[in-house]
Amino acid sequence: MEKYEKLLNMLMDFNDSIRFAAVCDQNGSIHWHSKRTNVRNMISLEDTKKTLKRAISAWQERSKIEDRVGRGMYVIAAYEKIKRITIPLDNNNLLFISLDNTPLKMSKGQSYGHLVEMGKIMSIVDFVNQNQ
Repeated sequence: MEKYEKLLNMLMDFNDSIRFAAVCDQNGSIHWHSKRTNVRNMISLEDTKKTLKRAISAWQERSKIEDRVGRGMYVIAAYEKIKRITIPLDNNNLLFISLDNTPLKMSKGQSYGHLVEMGKIMSIVDFVNQNQ
């Protein structure tokens, strides 16, 4: 669908720390993706597909408690070098975003990574969904 291509383009334009973005179906097949040209993959595409399958399974499990806690909005997994975000979309599709996790220096030499602007990311997702 054209709207998913638009979504990925808007996300990549919005935030330079987004390395890779993809939309996959409920089987983990990637249908649309965008990768920043100056970025080297840290994870192979095959390993990313395996991650997507696990994420889909986790979202299916989360859906079992929706009646008590509400619909799931997004999940962020933070690593030292990257953050990975998954967001459920319509038609059982899933948005996957990988971002640089450039550390923010905290007290005592600790770093907790780059802040993710989820409000803006979700605004883009909502805008594309409502205008297509």
